[in-house]
Amino acid sequence: MLLYESAMQVVPLMLIALFLDRRGSADGDLTPRMRRWYRLQDKLIAVLCASAFVISLLVVAGSFEPNQVFSAVVIAALAGSIGILFAQIWRRFDEPRRRND
Repeated sequence: MLLYESAMQVVPLMLIALFLDRRGSADGDLTPRMRRWYRLQDKLIAVLCASAFVISLLVVAGSFEPNQVFSAVVIAALAGSIGILFAQIWRRFDEPRRRND
């Protein structure tokens, strides 16, 4: 039960961190293929996170009994969010420094 309660708290924060952090990144130098790949990643993680949040909400409310499938969806959403957030941070470290002219 702790997994589902934690997911209800962490998943919205991960979504905020993933999608609001994109505002400062330089997407202008990306190829169209890279942009499509990033959009696909964003859509996939949004679907996973939304499903994890809804599943967690229903399990905590007592509508569903926790099982292995629900646990797998919640864990995949959390792991995927953390992985994509780490990739965005890593890309930000690799960006060339901008001059403040």
